[in-house]
Amino acid sequence: MSRSHFILMTTALCVGLGFAGTARQTSAQSATQKFVGTWSLGSIVYVSPDGHKIEPFGHDAKGLLYFDAGGHFATQVMRVDRPPFASNNRMLGTPDENKSASQGVVAYFGTYNVDESNRILTLHIEQSSFPNWNGTDQKRMFAFSGDQLRYTAASSTANPGESAELIWKKLR
Repeated sequence: MSRSHFILMTTALCVGLGFAGTARQTSAQSATQKFVGTWSLGSIVYVSPDGHKIEPFGHDAKGLLYFDAGGHFATQVMRVDRPPFASNNRMLGTPDENKSASQGVVAYFGTYNVDESNRILTLHIEQSSFPNWNGTDQKRMFAFSGDQLRYTAASSTANPGESAELIWKKLR
């Protein structure tokens, strides 16, 4: 076997082993690593203490959730049936248009950290469309199943007595 042939085969073997190692790492990712990426909303449900469930943004709500490897996140969830403003100017909405727009959207961003052993995601909210959350820490219990993320907030933006259950699907 020539030296160049030997080098070529050795390189191919090392690259192959490298890819195999990457595949093993992917399946053995930590929970923190699994969060990184972009997620599409599957569903959002508010649950009252008596077990009653509502879909506050409708059954066809849309949303995105983004986590980066540097510890930042952003999310938004909205109703798809919000009526347009007659004026075509968001600053000139009627009281009803403003109410529908405000109640049909929740968005916030900040930083996050993951407590893997207790399965708790903590969102350190810088700013939110719900101003009461500005500067707060929000905890979410989480679980992964394949390309799905489920998390539960102990309280919703509508009522501190009800929890919010969200299902997200990882976008590829």
